[in-house]
Amino acid sequence: MLVLTGFLGAGKTTALNRVLGALRPGGRRVALLVNDLGRVNVDASLLASRGSDLIELSGGCVCCKVDLQVDLWRGIHDLIARTRPDHVVLETTGIAEPAALLEGLGTPGNAGLTPAGVVTVVDAEVGAGLLETRAEARAQAEVADRVLLSKLDLAAPEAALATRRALAAAAPEAELAAFAPGAAGDVALAAWLLAERPLVSAAAAAFARGEGAPPVRPARAHAHRHGQLGVLTWRAAAPVLEPALREVLDAQGPRLLRAKGQVWLAGAAGPHLLQRAGARTELTASGAWAGPPRTELVLIGDDLDEAALERALWACTTRASPVTPA
Repeated sequence: MLVLTGFLGAGKTTALNRVLGALRPGGRRVALLVNDLGRVNVDASLLASRGSDLIELSGGCVCCKVDLQVDLWRGIHDLIARTRPDHVVLETTGIAEPAALLEGLGTPGNAGLTPAGVVTVVDAEVGAGLLETRAEARAQAEVADRVLLSKLDLAAPEAALATRRALAAAAPEAELAAFAPGAAGDVALAAWLLAERPLVSAAAAAFARGEGAPPVRPARAHAHRHGQLGVLTWRAAAPVLEPALREVLDAQGPRLLRAKGQVWLAGAAGPHLLQRAGARTELTASGAWAGPPRTELVLIGDDLDEAALERALWACTTRASPVTPA
């Protein structure tokens, strides 16, 4: 079972609708349980058209109301028995503390369920303040093995950077990701969100045996192609945060052999040329735009996790802001 969480208004339902819209009819089936304090804002016709099953758990939070927890576990087991879904996704309320749900997975009655991880949606525009002032938001981040940054197109550069810094403190081992708008990005988001998390499941099994709480956050599995030279071409019609871009490139270490291209930097009047060789990254102004502003990068390296790198690059984007022409 995947737990999808995030503070009030973070964009959990938007992310789910993107995922469900990317599923092919007759393909993977998703059993979706949506918990909210009041009315659930989910497009039921879309869920039905994609062959998904929906259970609404309203009127409270499943992490703290016993009667709703009973409904949750009963609903999950009934759905599995009735529809045999490929994936079970629980969207929590905006004030849920997912650790309590993970504890429920360790009870004898739920021995057949294993967690597929916790994905926390964080609003890049206001996330830093929420992580500082709201215990629920911080608890959601701390238990996440993956963080989906939302509203990057709305967040000012300084706000997005503050959110990244807050997440680095609250969830230092969690993957930060974002996805391009449009159909291709929806497909990539669906694959990422519904990916198997075998190490997380193993941790949950240990918890069920009484060996301690499941350390969900550190568990991440990647399929690397050792010994192969990878090439990633990335294009974005959105400005990029320079410190975040440098952070992503530096994180690749010696695997990244070369990076070059044109970058639309947040706050810059014209394009910048990116050149990276070894551990040195140079960004230099390169005249004026010949067309609409855009970023086009080519990255070459040994055994690059190209999908993860693309997600990290999208998480560096921000909204366009007025600048003074050079």
